[in-house]
Amino acid sequence: MIWFLLSLGAAVTQATQFAVVKGRGREIPPLVIVTWTQLVAFLAWLLFFALPGARFVAPGDAWPAVAVSVVLVIGMTGLLTRASARGDISIVGPVFALSPVFTVLPDFLLSHTVPNALGGLGLALAVAGTVSLSGGAAGTLNMGATRHTGAPPARRTPIAPLRAIFARRDARDALGAAVLLGFLAAIDRWAALSIGPPSYLLCSHAATGVVAGMLVLVTTPRSLVTSITRRNLVTLVGHGLLGVTGTGMQTTALTVAPAAYVNAIRRMSAVIAVVLGGTLFREADTGRRLVAALLACAGAACLLLAHQ
Repeated sequence: MIWFLLSLGAAVTQATQFAVVKGRGREIPPLVIVTWTQLVAFLAWLLFFALPGARFVAPGDAWPAVAVSVVLVIGMTGLLTRASARGDISIVGPVFALSPVFTVLPDFLLSHTVPNALGGLGLALAVAGTVSLSGGAAGTLNMGATRHTGAPPARRTPIAPLRAIFARRDARDALGAAVLLGFLAAIDRWAALSIGPPSYLLCSHAATGVVAGMLVLVTTPRSLVTSITRRNLVTLVGHGLLGVTGTGMQTTALTVAPAAYVNAIRRMSAVIAVVLGGTLFREADTGRRLVAALLACAGAACLLLAHQ
Protein backbone atom coordinates (compact mmCIF):
# COMPACT_ATOMS: atom_id res chain seq x y z
CA MET A 1 0.00 0.00 0.00
CA ILE A 2 3.03 2.29 -0.02
CA TRP A 3 2.16 3.50 -3.53
CA PHE A 4 -1.34 4.49 -2.32
CA LEU A 5 0.01 6.57 0.56
CA LEU A 6 2.58 8.23 -1.69
CA SER A 7 -0.06 9.06 -4.32
CA LEU A 8 -2.47 10.42 -1.72
CA GLY A 9 0.29 12.53 -0.20
CA ALA A 10 1.01 13.94 -3.66
CA ALA A 11 -2.68 14.84 -4.01
CA VAL A 12 -2.64 16.73 -0.71
CA THR A 13 0.49 18.70 -1.61
CA GLN A 14 -0.92 19.64 -5.01
CA ALA A 15 -4.18 20.96 -3.57
CA THR A 16 -2.20 22.89 -0.95
CA GLN A 17 -0.14 24.48 -3.71
CA PHE A 18 -3.36 25.78 -5.27
CA ALA A 19 -4.26 27.40 -1.95
CA VAL A 20 -0.79 28.89 -1.39
CA VAL A 21 -0.82 30.57 -4.80
CA LYS A 22 -4.31 31.99 -4.34
CA GLY A 23 -3.72 33.10 -0.76
CA ARG A 24 -0.22 34.55 -1.05
CA GLY A 25 1.00 34.53 -4.65
CA ARG A 26 -1.57 36.46 -6.66
CA GLU A 27 0.82 39.35 -7.36
CA ILE A 28 3.76 37.13 -8.33
CA PRO A 29 4.05 36.42 -12.08
CA PRO A 30 3.44 32.73 -12.85
CA LEU A 31 6.79 32.33 -14.60
CA VAL A 32 8.60 33.58 -11.48
CA ILE A 33 6.75 30.99 -9.39
CA VAL A 34 7.77 28.30 -11.87
CA THR A 35 11.43 29.40 -11.68
CA TRP A 36 11.56 29.40 -7.89
CA THR A 37 9.68 26.11 -7.62
CA GLN A 38 12.18 24.40 -9.91
CA LEU A 39 15.15 25.97 -8.09
CA VAL A 40 13.93 24.76 -4.69
CA ALA A 41 13.28 21.30 -6.10
CA PHE A 42 16.73 21.14 -7.69
CA LEU A 43 18.44 22.10 -4.42
CA ALA A 44 16.39 19.53 -2.51
CA TRP A 45 17.44 16.71 -4.82
CA LEU A 46 21.03 17.98 -4.81
CA LEU A 47 21.02 17.56 -1.02
CA PHE A 48 19.62 14.07 -1.48
CA PHE A 49 22.68 13.04 -3.47
CA ALA A 50 24.90 14.24 -0.62
CA LEU A 51 23.48 11.43 1.53
CA PRO A 52 25.53 8.25 1.95
CA GLY A 53 24.65 5.62 -0.62
CA ALA A 54 22.91 7.99 -3.01
CA ARG A 55 24.25 7.57 -6.52
CA PHE A 56 23.59 9.89 -9.44
CA VAL A 57 22.90 8.24 -12.80
CA ALA A 58 23.77 10.30 -15.86
CA PRO A 59 20.76 10.83 -18.16
CA GLY A 60 22.36 9.22 -21.20
CA ASP A 61 19.56 8.23 -23.56
CA ALA A 62 17.04 9.92 -21.23
CA TRP A 63 18.16 13.44 -22.19
CA PRO A 64 15.36 13.82 -24.78
CA ALA A 65 12.86 13.08 -22.02
CA VAL A 66 14.43 15.77 -19.84
CA ALA A 67 14.25 18.28 -22.71
CA VAL A 68 10.60 17.51 -23.43
CA SER A 69 9.71 17.69 -19.75
CA VAL A 70 11.12 21.24 -19.60
CA VAL A 71 8.58 22.47 -22.15
CA LEU A 72 5.69 20.53 -20.62
CA VAL A 73 6.45 21.55 -17.03
CA ILE A 74 6.79 25.25 -17.86
CA GLY A 75 3.55 25.22 -19.83
CA MET A 76 1.57 23.13 -17.36
CA THR A 77 2.81 24.84 -14.19
CA GLY A 78 2.45 28.30 -15.69
CA LEU A 79 -1.16 27.70 -16.67
CA LEU A 80 -2.01 26.04 -13.36
CA THR A 81 -0.40 28.83 -11.35
CA ARG A 82 -2.24 31.53 -13.27
CA ALA A 83 -5.53 29.70 -12.86
CA SER A 84 -5.02 29.29 -9.11
CA ALA A 85 -4.00 32.92 -8.58
CA ARG A 86 -6.77 34.57 -10.60
CA GLY A 87 -9.64 32.11 -10.33
CA ASP A 88 -11.38 29.71 -7.97
CA ILE A 89 -9.36 26.70 -6.91
CA SER A 90 -12.64 24.83 -6.47
CA ILE A 91 -13.02 25.17 -10.27
CA VAL A 92 -9.34 24.59 -11.09
CA GLY A 93 -9.14 21.30 -9.17
CA PRO A 94 -12.06 19.48 -10.85
CA VAL A 95 -11.13 20.67 -14.35
CA PHE A 96 -7.49 19.69 -13.85
CA ALA A 97 -8.68 16.22 -12.81
CA LEU A 98 -9.93 15.66 -16.38
CA SER A 99 -6.42 14.98 -17.71
CA PRO A 100 -7.06 11.22 -18.32
CA VAL A 101 -9.86 12.16 -20.76
CA PHE A 102 -7.22 13.41 -23.17
CA THR A 103 -5.70 9.97 -23.56
CA VAL A 104 -8.75 8.80 -25.51
CA LEU A 105 -8.08 10.69 -28.75
CA PRO A 106 -4.35 9.78 -28.98
CA ASP A 107 -5.25 6.14 -28.33
CA PHE A 108 -7.78 6.22 -31.17
CA LEU A 109 -5.42 7.93 -33.62
CA LEU A 110 -2.41 5.74 -32.83
CA SER A 111 -3.97 2.34 -32.21
CA HIS A 112 -7.59 2.72 -33.43
CA THR A 113 -8.85 1.67 -30.01
CA VAL A 114 -11.98 3.03 -28.41
CA PRO A 115 -12.89 3.04 -24.71
CA ASN A 116 -14.34 -0.19 -23.37
CA ALA A 117 -17.40 -0.23 -21.12
CA LEU A 118 -15.41 0.95 -18.09
CA GLY A 119 -13.73 3.67 -20.14
CA GLY A 120 -17.07 4.79 -21.53
CA LEU A 121 -18.43 5.07 -18.00
CA GLY A 122 -15.38 7.14 -17.10
CA LEU A 123 -16.01 9.54 -19.97
CA ALA A 124 -19.65 9.91 -18.97
CA LEU A 125 -18.76 10.62 -15.33
CA ALA A 126 -16.05 13.12 -16.28
CA VAL A 127 -18.37 15.01 -18.63
CA ALA A 128 -21.16 14.97 -16.04
CA GLY A 129 -18.81 16.43 -13.46
CA THR A 130 -17.73 19.23 -15.80
CA VAL A 131 -21.33 20.02 -16.76
CA SER A 132 -22.31 20.30 -13.12
CA LEU A 133 -19.62 22.94 -12.59
CA SER A 134 -21.56 25.41 -14.74
CA GLY A 135 -24.06 25.90 -11.93
CA GLY A 136 -26.84 26.61 -14.40
CA ALA A 137 -25.05 29.70 -15.69
CA ALA A 138 -26.13 29.06 -19.27
CA GLY A 139 -29.78 28.77 -18.27
CA THR A 140 -29.56 31.97 -16.21
CA LEU A 141 -28.19 33.88 -19.18
CA ASN A 142 -31.02 32.66 -21.38
CA MET A 143 -33.64 33.69 -18.82
CA GLY A 144 -32.07 37.14 -18.57
CA ALA A 145 -32.24 37.57 -22.32
CA THR A 146 -35.92 36.65 -22.28
CA ARG A 147 -36.81 38.98 -19.44
CA HIS A 148 -35.05 42.06 -20.84
CA THR A 149 -35.62 41.68 -24.55
CA GLY A 150 -38.82 39.71 -24.78
CA ALA A 151 -37.07 37.28 -27.12
CA PRO A 152 -37.81 33.60 -26.78
CA PRO A 153 -35.22 31.71 -24.74
CA ALA A 154 -32.41 30.13 -26.68
CA ARG A 155 -32.78 26.41 -27.14
CA ARG A 156 -30.76 24.70 -24.45
CA THR A 157 -28.36 22.15 -25.91
CA PRO A 158 -26.21 19.56 -24.14
CA ILE A 159 -23.11 21.62 -24.95
CA ALA A 160 -24.41 24.82 -23.33
CA PRO A 161 -23.22 24.02 -19.79
CA LEU A 162 -19.76 23.18 -21.13
CA ARG A 163 -19.62 26.54 -22.91
CA ALA A 164 -20.67 28.24 -19.70
CA ILE A 165 -17.89 26.77 -17.60
CA PHE A 166 -15.15 27.18 -20.22
CA ALA A 167 -16.06 30.83 -20.67
CA ARG A 168 -14.09 31.20 -17.43
CA ARG A 169 -10.38 31.96 -17.80
CA ASP A 170 -9.42 29.79 -14.83
CA ALA A 171 -11.27 26.79 -16.29
CA ARG A 172 -9.55 27.20 -19.68
CA ASP A 173 -6.13 27.47 -18.06
CA ALA A 174 -6.78 24.38 -15.94
CA LEU A 175 -7.95 22.50 -19.03
CA GLY A 176 -4.75 23.39 -20.88
CA ALA A 177 -2.69 22.24 -17.89
CA ALA A 178 -4.64 18.96 -17.83
CA VAL A 179 -3.81 18.29 -21.48
CA LEU A 180 -0.10 18.90 -20.90
CA LEU A 181 -0.14 16.70 -17.80
CA GLY A 182 -1.35 13.76 -19.84
CA PHE A 183 1.85 13.88 -21.90
CA LEU A 184 4.11 14.74 -18.94
CA ALA A 185 2.99 11.71 -16.92
CA ALA A 186 4.12 9.37 -19.70
CA ILE A 187 7.49 11.12 -19.99
CA ASP A 188 8.06 11.05 -16.22
CA ARG A 189 7.30 7.35 -15.95
CA TRP A 190 9.61 6.35 -18.80
CA ALA A 191 12.53 8.46 -17.59
CA ALA A 192 12.11 7.50 -13.92
CA LEU A 193 12.20 3.81 -14.83
CA SER A 194 15.23 4.42 -17.04
CA ILE A 195 17.58 6.26 -14.66
CA GLY A 196 15.68 6.35 -11.36
CA PRO A 197 13.41 9.09 -9.93
CA PRO A 198 16.13 11.09 -8.07
CA SER A 199 18.49 11.36 -11.05
CA TYR A 200 15.72 12.20 -13.47
CA LEU A 201 14.11 14.78 -11.20
CA LEU A 202 17.45 16.47 -10.47
CA CYS A 203 18.11 16.90 -14.20
CA SER A 204 14.54 17.89 -15.02
CA HIS A 205 14.27 20.50 -12.27
CA ALA A 206 17.70 21.96 -13.10
CA ALA A 207 16.96 22.28 -16.82
CA THR A 208 13.46 23.66 -16.25
CA GLY A 209 14.70 26.19 -13.68
CA VAL A 210 17.41 27.48 -16.03
CA VAL A 211 15.05 27.85 -19.00
CA ALA A 212 12.28 29.45 -16.91
CA GLY A 213 14.78 31.83 -15.29
CA MET A 214 16.08 32.92 -18.68
CA LEU A 215 12.54 33.57 -19.86
CA VAL A 216 11.90 35.73 -16.79
CA LEU A 217 15.10 37.72 -17.39
CA VAL A 218 14.04 38.38 -20.97
CA THR A 219 10.39 39.21 -20.30
CA THR A 220 10.05 40.69 -16.78
CA PRO A 221 13.49 41.06 -15.14
CA ARG A 222 12.18 43.36 -12.40
CA SER A 223 9.88 40.63 -11.12
CA LEU A 224 12.90 38.64 -9.99
CA VAL A 225 13.97 41.54 -7.78
CA THR A 226 10.54 41.89 -6.16
CA SER A 227 10.41 38.15 -5.59
CA ILE A 228 13.11 38.30 -2.91
CA THR A 229 11.07 40.29 -0.40
CA ARG A 230 10.44 38.43 2.85
CA ARG A 231 6.79 37.68 2.18
CA ASN A 232 7.40 36.53 -1.38
CA LEU A 233 10.36 34.38 -0.36
CA VAL A 234 8.25 32.55 2.21
CA THR A 235 5.55 31.98 -0.40
CA LEU A 236 7.90 30.85 -3.15
CA VAL A 237 10.03 28.56 -0.99
CA GLY A 238 6.94 27.05 0.63
CA HIS A 239 5.35 26.46 -2.78
CA GLY A 240 8.60 24.92 -4.01
CA LEU A 241 8.90 22.56 -1.05
CA LEU A 242 5.33 21.39 -1.57
CA GLY A 243 6.09 20.83 -5.23
CA VAL A 244 9.26 18.81 -4.72
CA THR A 245 7.62 16.72 -2.04
CA GLY A 246 4.58 15.94 -4.19
CA THR A 247 6.60 15.25 -7.33
CA GLY A 248 8.99 13.02 -5.45
CA MET A 249 6.17 11.00 -3.92
CA GLN A 250 4.31 10.64 -7.22
CA THR A 251 7.37 9.68 -9.26
CA THR A 252 8.45 7.14 -6.67
CA ALA A 253 4.93 5.69 -6.62
CA LEU A 254 5.07 5.35 -10.42
CA THR A 255 8.02 2.99 -10.10
CA VAL A 256 6.19 0.55 -7.80
CA ALA A 257 2.64 0.66 -9.17
CA PRO A 258 0.94 1.11 -12.56
CA ALA A 259 0.60 4.72 -13.68
CA ALA A 260 -3.18 4.32 -13.84
CA TYR A 261 -3.41 3.56 -10.13
CA VAL A 262 -1.06 6.36 -9.10
CA ASN A 263 -2.69 9.01 -11.29
CA ALA A 264 -6.19 7.97 -10.24
CA ILE A 265 -5.36 8.64 -6.59
CA ARG A 266 -3.49 11.84 -7.46
CA ARG A 267 -6.67 13.20 -9.02
CA MET A 268 -8.17 13.31 -5.52
CA SER A 269 -6.45 16.69 -5.26
CA ALA A 270 -9.59 18.02 -6.97
CA VAL A 271 -11.75 17.13 -3.97
CA ILE A 272 -9.23 18.60 -1.54
CA ALA A 273 -9.01 21.79 -3.62
CA VAL A 274 -12.79 22.26 -3.46
CA VAL A 275 -12.76 21.86 0.33
CA LEU A 276 -9.89 24.33 0.70
CA GLY A 277 -11.55 26.80 -1.67
CA GLY A 278 -14.76 26.75 0.30
CA THR A 279 -13.23 26.89 3.78
CA LEU A 280 -10.30 29.26 3.23
CA PHE A 281 -11.58 31.57 0.49
CA ARG A 282 -15.37 31.27 0.80
CA GLU A 283 -15.72 30.28 -2.84
CA ALA A 284 -19.28 29.85 -4.07
CA ASP A 285 -21.24 26.66 -4.81
CA THR A 286 -19.00 24.42 -2.71
CA GLY A 287 -21.58 21.61 -2.64
CA ARG A 288 -22.03 21.55 -6.42
CA ARG A 289 -18.31 21.80 -7.03
CA LEU A 290 -17.62 18.98 -4.57
CA VAL A 291 -20.02 16.75 -6.49
CA ALA A 292 -18.30 17.77 -9.73
CA ALA A 293 -14.88 16.94 -8.27
CA LEU A 294 -16.06 13.53 -7.07
CA LEU A 295 -17.55 12.75 -10.50
CA ALA A 296 -14.38 13.91 -12.25
CA CYS A 297 -12.21 11.77 -9.96
CA ALA A 298 -14.46 8.74 -10.47
CA GLY A 299 -14.36 9.28 -14.23
CA ALA A 300 -10.56 9.61 -14.17
CA ALA A 301 -10.24 6.39 -12.18
CA CYS A 302 -12.45 4.49 -14.65
CA LEU A 303 -10.54 5.79 -17.67
CA LEU A 304 -7.16 5.01 -16.14
CA LEU A 305 -8.13 1.56 -14.91
CA ALA A 306 -9.66 0.74 -18.30
CA HIS A 307 -6.16 0.88 -19.78
CA GLN A 308 -4.92 -1.91 -17.50
